[in-house]
Amino acid sequence: MPESYKIIASVGEDDLRHLQKKDVKEVDVIEVRLDLFSRNYIQKEMKKKLKALGLPVLFTYRRAEDSSVRSYVKLFHEDVEGILKDFNDNANYLDIELNREDTIFRNYDTLNYRIIYSYHSFKKSILANEMTNYINKAKPVKKKNPIFKFAITPEDIEETADFLNDIKLLSKSNTMIGICMGELGIISRVFGDKFHSSFTYMTLGEAKAPGQISVDTFKKLRADLFKSPNSGKDSKED
Repeated sequence: MPESYKIIASVGEDDLRHLQKKDVKEVDVIEVRLDLFSRNYIQKEMKKKLKALGLPVLFTYRRAEDSSVRSYVKLFHEDVEGILKDFNDNANYLDIELNREDTIFRNYDTLNYRIIYSYHSFKKSILANEMTNYINKAKPVKKKNPIFKFAITPEDIEETADFLNDIKLLSKSNTMIGICMGELGIISRVFGDKFHSSFTYMTLGEAKAPGQISVDTFKKLRADLFKSPNSGKDSKED
């Protein structure tokens, strides 16, 4: 079984500027999408705001071709080096893309962050053996065991089911996150823990990925399920 199901809330600069501690009381981790921030905010304002919120932080950087949201500006390692040093702790996380050779996070394997190795496809799904290959090729990290995130775009409900069942299978030997993007992916975002996905990604503002929902919507859908006549039985199933 995975760790308890945790909510990661993705934010850009406009979101973070207006967030208060009361807004994140249902959130476990704040995902800072660095590509959705200006250099000025990262270097002068971000540290103070994140410290005030008091939550674990996940730093993510997506290039334009790997994102469905328009970025502020292209960043380099020097632009984020300071903020990474400020939060270099094993309670925080770094996102490292599995299907890219390069990253702006230099020497990440020597830092204290827990690593989330991620794979994204906005066009198709991925098979279990392909995921296994990516996992086996991932750069080893000395700190806590890494997490493997696969976010795909299924063609139909059958492909969604196959993918989630593969996530459940792979979770026997790895900490996994499985996300299906788009309209077909709602089950993976709200009930991913039923398939041993350890984290889910929500938004506190505009969606940062296709099909991403708000924390409030997530809470309502979960509550509606557990109010159903069969909820007691269902909640005990794996």
